[in-house]
Amino acid sequence: MKRPPLWLAVSAVTAGITVAFGVARWIDHFVSDPAAEDLHLHLVAARVGLTHGWSHIYDIDLQRATAADLGPSGGLIDSMHLFISPPPTAWMLAPLAWQPQEVSYLVWTIVSLAAFVGAAWLIVPGGRFSKVTVILVSLAIYPVHYQFWAGQTVVATLALAAVAYWLLERDRWVLCGIALAAAFCFKPQDVLLVPVALAASGRWRPVAVFAAAGAVLVAVWAASLGQAGIQSWLNDLSIIRSDPHNAPLTYSFLVGRGASATAIELASGAGALALAWYRRDRLDLVFCLGLVGTTMSASYLHEFDVAILVLGAWIVLRQNPSWAQRLWLLAGIAAMQFIALGQPIPTLLWEPVWLVLLGLEPWLRRHDLALPVRRRPAEALVPGPTRP
Repeated sequence: MKRPPLWLAVSAVTAGITVAFGVARWIDHFVSDPAAEDLHLHLVAARVGLTHGWSHIYDIDLQRATAADLGPSGGLIDSMHLFISPPPTAWMLAPLAWQPQEVSYLVWTIVSLAAFVGAAWLIVPGGRFSKVTVILVSLAIYPVHYQFWAGQTVVATLALAAVAYWLLERDRWVLCGIALAAAFCFKPQDVLLVPVALAASGRWRPVAVFAAAGAVLVAVWAASLGQAGIQSWLNDLSIIRSDPHNAPLTYSFLVGRGASATAIELASGAGALALAWYRRDRLDLVFCLGLVGTTMSASYLHEFDVAILVLGAWIVLRQNPSWAQRLWLLAGIAAMQFIALGQPIPTLLWEPVWLVLLGLEPWLRRHDLALPVRRRPAEALVPGPTRP
């Protein structure tokens, strides 16, 4: 068996050690206070739905009453701890609603981890060792670690978006549109501009299927909630959006909430869509620009939400990216680790540069291909004397 390159082996070992410490941290956090996980909010909503009807899952009073038996932290329902995910999240967790917290968290973690690894195996290029290394590195990135630590649902959206990309790459646009609509059932704010970017690039067929499937889903959601339930959902969303602590990874962190932040968000989204149109011949760049544009234009984004950008990195790696692209992805790993220290600024500054590099990628790749010729010594270009 051929041995992997030293740099790849070192990366795998280093990432593996980091992931091992991360898993230990998941366990320690859960054992010390299992009700502190974000997962408990989804379980609370599922319990409310099973007990009082699915039209009441956004009723704050019922959430508080249902959460009361989850301990001091579990019973806390406020602007930072409130169920606002689309209804399918509560429906999906209904089988775990009445299980002990330990069982629910363990099952959800295993399911999420399997989905993450499966999505990576589908998208990440290379052999088995390369795939394993990228998976370990991805799990070691703080936003990804944090999404598992909190029992979040970002991975559900990431996995479905990965399947959508894989299908579209094979021109299976009907299934792609359905998978993309399903991704919106969990964390729509993490992939919001992806269908818009696809439309901007002229890929209307999957977007049309996405719109049709999304309309069906919305109709089912509305029927399950009723007018009162929809009003409660909108009320909860307004409570969440009014709390500035719910936007630590948006540009309001740099410039404050207001017109300046809104202008940056709108410009970022518009810039990403313009580049998606400009690079419309490259599906990988269009999809990735949709992901980056989503996080950059968001007005509501937590630390774990930027884990969705890992999918963008996987997609970029499929096309043998330029050296500038590869180096900037490495810089992104470092930038996102600062989020663990409460410092989102490196990530906020890293994202716009990545956006530009994605737009320049074909030119950067051509530049890479030209470098060996340009750097070749002049005498090497001249044929030597012919020997008899």
